[in-house]
Amino acid sequence: MSEIWPTFLHGLSVAGEFLAWTACILLCLGGLVLSAFSLSGTWLVGLAALGAAFLVGPGEFPEWPALVGMFAVCASVDIVEWFAASWGVRRRGGSSAAGWMALLGSIGGAILGGMVVPILGSLVGMMAGSFALVYWTERRRLLKSDHAAHIATGAVLAGISVLFLKVATTAGLVLWLAIGLLI
Repeated sequence: MSEIWPTFLHGLSVAGEFLAWTACILLCLGGLVLSAFSLSGTWLVGLAALGAAFLVGPGEFPEWPALVGMFAVCASVDIVEWFAASWGVRRRGGSSAAGWMALLGSIGGAILGGMVVPILGSLVGMMAGSFALVYWTERRRLLKSDHAAHIATGAVLAGISVLFLKVATTAGLVLWLAIGLLI
């Protein structure tokens, strides 16, 4: 009877560790999926790395320098995302006001689109909202539809570029974490 309790506790410990590693893997996979829909999946990979750091213990990868590096990459991607639409508008000759409208349209469109159709609606809403507000702003300023559409397309192209950046960065973080843990 006295041998059953330690065996039971050991089994719980092994099951808990298995579940924790499973959670890290699911966070990484979820991060990749969210990034494909232009949501901040990099942060989920950062959380997975933090969880892995607690699971492996001190002196093993990922240590604090790697964690700080991963979270710095996460923050950098979000900062780039915030200003990408504005940059795309200005690169095509748009006004400063249109740049701000691109940012506002991206955020508002993502929120409204996500309410209509979860996840995929956020991506479509972000692009549509950004295009619509930039087009409206530039159409009023320039009084030309074709040039306003050209500028508004810059916001959409910047958004698509950031989408690719987010997926590539998230995949890179997952790869960095996986290789570091396996080596």
